[in-house]
Amino acid sequence: MELETLSRRIGQWVQTNREEAVELAQCLVRIESVNHPPHGNERAFQHMVAEWLRSEGAEVEVYDIRSVPGLEAHPGYMQGRDYADRPNVVGRFRGEGGGRSLMFSSHADTVHEGRKPWRFPPFSGVIENDKLYGRGAYDMKGGLAASLMAIRCLRDLGVKLKGDVIAESVVDEEYGGSNGALAARLHGPDADMAIIPEPSNLKLYPAHLGGGAWKAAFTGKNGIVFNGEQIVNALDAAVDFVRLLREFGDHLRNRYPAPELWRSSKEAEVATLKIVTGDPNREVTEMSDTGEVRFWIEGYPGMTGDGIIGELWSFYESRLDAFPILRSCRPVITPMIRYLEASALPDDERSRTFLEVAASAGERSLGKPCGEPMGAPFTCDAFMFNLYSSTPALVLGPTGGNAHAPDEYLDIDSYLSLIAWYAELTAEWCGICAMADREVKA
Repeated sequence: MELETLSRRIGQWVQTNREEAVELAQCLVRIESVNHPPHGNERAFQHMVAEWLRSEGAEVEVYDIRSVPGLEAHPGYMQGRDYADRPNVVGRFRGEGGGRSLMFSSHADTVHEGRKPWRFPPFSGVIENDKLYGRGAYDMKGGLAASLMAIRCLRDLGVKLKGDVIAESVVDEEYGGSNGALAARLHGPDADMAIIPEPSNLKLYPAHLGGGAWKAAFTGKNGIVFNGEQIVNALDAAVDFVRLLREFGDHLRNRYPAPELWRSSKEAEVATLKIVTGDPNREVTEMSDTGEVRFWIEGYPGMTGDGIIGELWSFYESRLDAFPILRSCRPVITPMIRYLEASALPDDERSRTFLEVAASAGERSLGKPCGEPMGAPFTCDAFMFNLYSSTPALVLGPTGGNAHAPDEYLDIDSYLSLIAWYAELTAEWCGICAMADREVKA
């Protein structure tokens, strides 16, 4: 069957099933699956996804990631998490044979709803002005729902695929986790290509930034000078370290110019997250003897966390004349989370073909070119695919806003477009061996 004919039927199906598609996204948002390191409450969400997959005829497995051989010994594993009642879920729809396989890999967990006020309850799934509000709506339950609805679309249309389609939902992606994605790579199954439905705003992201968070702890000597005592103000040291970090960001940008994929995207940056200092119960005139700076540094493929901190220390030593207090009050720098490595699709024929298929499917479903591929301006668990498995991963997800902030929302029109895009991409990549001549269900 011609792709244009299938595209028309997919578009009709999406419009006919709009209400059901929106209800699925709302349902996922309403199930709290917040990550509370070292714990998380993804269990109910995961079982709901498993039941949905079973209802569609998938071969479903719900498994404890602690049972995956070699997980904790793997170099990509991050210690310190508790995975009791936090299973991974995978569903497989077997094709007729002879085609390429495709996996959709989403994370079940969300960040905490936070302490700042929301316009709507964060787990309500309220819709206003074609926006679906709620924690995780944009990051990334909207993308997960779109992948599930795309699978249902093709099944409702009677499309028989040559290759397998796999949908998985993994735990613990937020807060530097990604052990759920690593467990899934070790457990299998593999696929010829994967899509990570992180919010890409309907852009093709064949690569993504890396990033990590660290804290620099300063210990000074407080008091009041009456007799020539040497006082070291840890807060002054912390403030100067923030200034040094700003200079270090410029240094990294000059030393590591943005690769081509990021020249039209957000470049890697160095950011101060927070300054913590002092005891609020101290006397008004008593200076602090401790200070802490929490900071975030991003990098491109090939850069490592250890390498970045090594460069920071070298830069630190070179700037001590400009920041003399940092000579007498040196920080202890420790990681707050693991460094999440940057990664990219391999530069090979398979990846190039997949990007061509994704772009052509996007143009048919969106009615316009989807734009040139670019580097994602964020970190995600795609590196577990690109660096630690035989399955490369492309990031492609919906439009929305306020990820990790109050009033997070999913743009519903983009969500519906993504369902169509996923369905068309799946059909073209996996190959069609038959399609029923049936009307779209009303």
